[in-house]
This record gives sequence, C-alpha cells and structure tokens, in this order.
Amino acid sequence: MSLLQIDNLNVAFTSYGIRTHVLKDVSLKVGEGQRVALIGETGSGKSVTSKAVLNTLPRNAKVESGSILWRGEDLTTKSDGAREALKGVEMSVVMQDPLSSFNPVFTIGRHLDDVLYWADRRKGTSRGKAGRAAHIRDVLRRVQLADPDRVMGAYPMQLSGGMRQRVLIALALMNRPKLLIADEPGTALDVTTQDEILKLLNALVAEEGLSLLMITHNLGVVRMTADDVYVMRKGEIVEHGPLERIFKTPETDYARELIEAIPPLYGPGVKDQPVAAQQDGALVKLENVDKVFVENRLLRPALRTHAVKKVDLEIGKGEIFGLAGESGSGKTTVARMVMGIMRPSSGRVIIDGKPLDEAFDGRVDRRLAQIVYQNPGTSLNPKRTVGQTLEVPLRFSDTPRGELKARTESLLDRVGLAPHYVSRYPHELSGGQKQRVAIARSLAANPRLIVLDEPTSALDVSVQKRVIALLEELREELGLTYLFISHDLSLMRNFCSRIAIMLRGEIVEQGRPAEVFANPVHPYTRALISAIPVISEAEEAAKPAVSQEEKQKFLVSSAA
Repeated sequence: MSLLQIDNLNVAFTSYGIRTHVLKDVSLKVGEGQRVALIGETGSGKSVTSKAVLNTLPRNAKVESGSILWRGEDLTTKSDGAREALKGVEMSVVMQDPLSSFNPVFTIGRHLDDVLYWADRRKGTSRGKAGRAAHIRDVLRRVQLADPDRVMGAYPMQLSGGMRQRVLIALALMNRPKLLIADEPGTALDVTTQDEILKLLNALVAEEGLSLLMITHNLGVVRMTADDVYVMRKGEIVEHGPLERIFKTPETDYARELIEAIPPLYGPGVKDQPVAAQQDGALVKLENVDKVFVENRLLRPALRTHAVKKVDLEIGKGEIFGLAGESGSGKTTVARMVMGIMRPSSGRVIIDGKPLDEAFDGRVDRRLAQIVYQNPGTSLNPKRTVGQTLEVPLRFSDTPRGELKARTESLLDRVGLAPHYVSRYPHELSGGQKQRVAIARSLAANPRLIVLDEPTSALDVSVQKRVIALLEELREELGLTYLFISHDLSLMRNFCSRIAIMLRGEIVEQGRPAEVFANPVHPYTRALISAIPVISEAEEAAKPAVSQEEKQKFLVSSAA
C-alpha cells in the first residue's frame, strides 16, 4: 500500500465569480522510503498539489472531486482538525525561501521550541523545556549543524542561506514524519549550498526511512533526488515513469522540451561564444579596485567588511563577460561600481576610456549603461502599466511626446511582445514576460552596455532559454556589450565569451569558458563546477575531481 496516493484530483479557484480549473484529474503515488519528483514550469500546479495534500489551499480554492489517500484513508473526508494533527507529525514541508519562513524577531530556538511544544500538546504529552531543548539539539545535529546552541540563540538574519534551509529541514523533522515534501528547496541557494542540502535530503531518506516528494523545475536536482518522476503541465500529469526512462526516452514533447532547455556543461551540444575583437580598447576596465564597507556601531569599534579586493578586469566592446561566484563573493558590488551606484574605496573604474568620476560626476551615463535586475517581479512598479514603465526612460532620453507610442511599441516588438501589452500591469504578466519588459526598459535609452544581474535565476529553464536567445539576438542586432552576473555556471558556459570566478572579493580565475571548464586551475572553480546538478552520467563523469580537503578549504560551508 502506498503511503500517499492521489487519485483523479480536481481543484478549482474562484475569483470575482470566475472559476479557474487548476488541477485536472491529477494522480500520483509515493511509497514508503520512495523518492518521487513532481516537475514542471511555474504555474503548472505543483505547489497547489502539495497544498491540497497539506490542507493549506487558500479560501477561494475548492477540491471538487478526487481523493487524497494517506495510509489508505481519504483525507478529503476528514475534518480540518484531524488533518491539522497530521502536519509536522506524519507529513512535513520544506519551503522554497528559508528567510521568509521565519519570524525575524524570534530566535531559531524559539521557533523550534514553539513547534515542539504545540506538537506535544496535541499528543497530550509534555517533556518539559529542558527535554524539548535536548531534542532540538539532537535534531539540529542530524541536519549537520555542528554548534546547535549557537544556532538556537541566533536570529534568522544571522544565519547563512544554507544554515536557514537546514533549520527548516530540522523544523520539518522535529516529530519524525514519514513524508517530507520539499518545494523547490534549493532555488534560493548557491549551487554549492544547494548541493549540500540535496545530499542531506538523500541521507535523511536513507537513514530515517523518510519518503520524499520533491517539487522542482530543475531537472538536475531531480536526477540527484528522485527515483520516480511525474511531469506536470497546466494542471495535468502528462508523463510518469522511472527517472532513467524519463531522461533518456521522454514520451511527450513537453518533457523533451524541458530536458533540451537545460544548458549542457560538456559534450557536442555546448555552445562557444566568440570573443569580441579589441579594436578600440575595452568598454569597461577595472584597475586594482577595492571596496570596503564600514559600519559604525554604538560603543563598539566600527565593523569593516572588505567586499572587493584588488580586482582587475577588462570587458571588450560587443563582449559577453560573465562574473561568477557564490552569494557574498562581491559580484553585485562590482556591478554597482561599474554602474556608478557605488564608488570604489581605491582603484579606478574606466568606462569607454574615461575614469567614472571624471566622465559623469560619479554616475555612469544612462545612455551608455543600463541594468537588468534579478527578479522582474520586484523591479517593475506594480502601479504602472507596461507602457508607463517604458515611457519613463524614453522621456529621459528626450523622445518627443508624439513619438512615445511608436517607440514604446517598437521596444515591445524588439523583445517579442505584442503592442497590446502596453496596457497590462506586472501582475498580469508571466515571469518571462516581466523580464522581457525589464529588458525593453533597459534598451529605451539606446545603451551600449547592459549589466545583467542574475537575470534568469527567477525563471523556469524553458523561459530562461527563450530570454537568453533574446539577449543573444539583441546583442547581434544592436552591438550591445553585456556584463553577466550569475552563480549558474552551466548557463555561463554556453552564453559568455569570457568568465571570471570570484571568491570572497577576489578574482581567482578567468578565461574562455571552454578552457576554464576543461581545465579549471583554482580549487574553488573545480568545487563550483563539481556542484552543478546535471542530467546525464556522461556530464557527471566529465566534471573535475574535487577532494574533500579542497571543499573544506575553499567553500564557505553552509553548516559552519
């Protein structure tokens, strides 16, 4: 008998009298000790399925038909109280964003103690405050947090992303559940931290006898954490089978498109970008650039953070230059100095042959450089239509009022959006459409340089492929230069003409992607490449070998 079995589940949302059929005859099974993945693009219904299981659907959602069997009993016929008693005890969930899952004014110990206290109350037992604290320490050690007392006394913001995610897993394991639902647990993490978290989940499945339902759109993650795969599209399960069969011989076009959208690391499918000829000198040049942040603290010495250290780099005209590294390595600080948003503590930033301070009074000319941010949902004003968003930079660039409509439609056409999108608000657009609007906005002032700060990290792999194709087309058509900032080395391998690897504020390696991936010199680069989730054994075998000593020395452990 399956631990969890969903049969022909139909869920609909009703808003302003309009009914939307979200889940359509969804069926899946999770056996005891089994690892199952539910994959698909954003909006396909993956998270709605997990919420239906956990009874956390919003009020405007209704389970119209079908069954959710837990150990053979239909949960849809049980009361809310009975289903609530299962959460955290029989089944638990690990959410996508670990920071938003915690109350920032409570310590980690307070969060964990509250969960344990109320679970004991429901069971009619009490182990006392000291007993709960001892159990919490034990669970934190099980998720590889070596100093549980320090973690318990810390606030969420004082922990790294990997540590917060481990605490979330500890929270889910507090009462030894049988099913763990992991909803995109690595999306908000660096590739090395994600690798640690996925290995931890696998270890817990093996050691604790857990069943795992992994919800993700990252097929590399699926390969690491699943034995059985369900493919979801627009609320329907369109394909199901063993992991190896799905990856090698997908039966549906949709599954095949998802797999083909993943940028390869090695092999014949890899794309090498040509290096731009340095005819008229570099468009962007950093000479011995340092950046130190100083935080003045009351009655204590000032806190100094050396974020960027002695950085030298050149970006040629028409080039796609990639800057890679983990969060906190200094990538975005470099981008802000290039844009003139921040001034270096020492060294020079030279744009088009002129030092930034001399050329534009400390800020880069907006007609020369623009930036596209990581999350298109937060970078667009929710109260402005697409047309109003694009009119702002057009007016700044002195576009005559009578030409605004034509220029706006021209920008939308350039990024592949129809003219009727001018009247839409950001919430009416998909993630890919929002990012296209953000790119159109950056093009409005006819820049020569565009800084792309993690522009695809919030997008599905298929949407990412289309956005990258658009950026390549615009570069060829308009002669643009890109500074591409990311921790996704598999994407950089196929998109960038040169890359630089940053570690704790320093550039430790740079060169052509083909050379860096074939023979990475620095141990940190080897560790980054080895942590990238891939979908084939051939690519896994082609990765550089990394010793445990190198990992300990060069990677900032999320459990430290």
